Amino acid sequence: MPNRTERITVEERPSLCGWEEGKVNATAAEGVEAPKERGLIGRLRRKRAERNVSFPELVWIHHLRQKDIENPHRRPYTGPAEERYRDFEARFEEQHGKIVSAYWCTDEASAIVLTIKRRPLLLADSVRLHWATDWSTRDKPKLMTLLYECESLAVKVQEVLRDTSRRLAIQSLFNVISFVLGFAETERARNDRAVAGVALTTRAHLKEIEKYYRKAAERSGQIVYVGGVLLGMVPMVLLAFLAWLLIANAKDFNSPAGIGLLCFSAGGVGAMVSVMSRMSTGRVRLDWEFGKDTLRTLGALRPFVGAIFGLMTFLALKSEVVKLTAGDGSSYYYIVFAFVAGFSERFARDMLLGAAGEDTSSGRKTVEQPPSEELPEETTFDAAVDTETEATTATGL
Repeated sequence: MPNRTERITVEERPSLCGWEEGKVNATAAEGVEAPKERGLIGRLRRKRAERNVSFPELVWIHHLRQKDIENPHRRPYTGPAEERYRDFEARFEEQHGKIVSAYWCTDEASAIVLTIKRRPLLLADSVRLHWATDWSTRDKPKLMTLLYECESLAVKVQEVLRDTSRRLAIQSLFNVISFVLGFAETERARNDRAVAGVALTTRAHLKEIEKYYRKAAERSGQIVYVGGVLLGMVPMVLLAFLAWLLIANAKDFNSPAGIGLLCFSAGGVGAMVSVMSRMSTGRVRLDWEFGKDTLRTLGALRPFVGAIFGLMTFLALKSEVVKLTAGDGSSYYYIVFAFVAGFSERFARDMLLGAAGEDTSSGRKTVEQPPSEELPEETTFDAAVDTETEATTATGL
């Protein structure tokens, strides 16, 4: 019988900082078992988690398969190592999409791949980069820094850009990173002069990609923002339908509540038209790195802001707090002014504050300044979008 004081050892798994075939104490890996989820949903979650494969795991299995291919006593692309790699590859593609471009290092467990996951209906395909490069550059700090710059830009591209612009930028980054990985495998990777030349060329390409990214990101952010505005218009359509029912069932088609709801909806329509108009002239400035969810939420709130201005304009005119000589007090009269209030918040502000006796001429002088056309290297903005006809002033980090 084996001595119970003997410690069983297992092969150590590679880390992202390098790998060594050593031994690790099995007793050190003991831990408290997490409680298992019960029921059908729990079993489905466990089954899905068991099939998930991370990209570093796939790279390591590919590296073991390449070592097995070098065995002269084994036929290429046969045996347990090949079957294991194909299984991991299928599980990885099931999760992330088909691998359409790949670069695998021959001597180290490092690689970069580009995957495309098809999405149903009119949804754009999901294009992503996956990389594991630390094994190849663990003893080459300059190349490691260079790859870090590439990967940082890749993260921004994948999170911000959309559709074709995203695919073009990711393909360009794939070419740059695979070029650096290929150079890292050569003997010239230890020549400082050669490394400096590669770094100069790579950074020049990264600068061009980042320039394209900034231009495409601004347009991508505007598209996401407009999508949020259209989403915010859905309640306006429902409220307009409710207003129509109230007015149709009222005596002499005179329903203050129905007209108020119409003015509320008209203010939202005015806000939407204002966004479209300023976007076509390039006067909408966005911080695209706020994130898609934030921009979409802000866009959805924009019609509500215009709707509030439209409703307040209706109440101000109806209560005669603001007295205008034009118009006969019909529903069209209120709807037109509600639309204008939603379209131009400055008009609503000047009208309401003017009725309160406040002078708004001094504030107008500071607002009416031409927007700056230069965009700093890295900027954040005090607001995601400008709510006036001018652009929001940017403040550097």
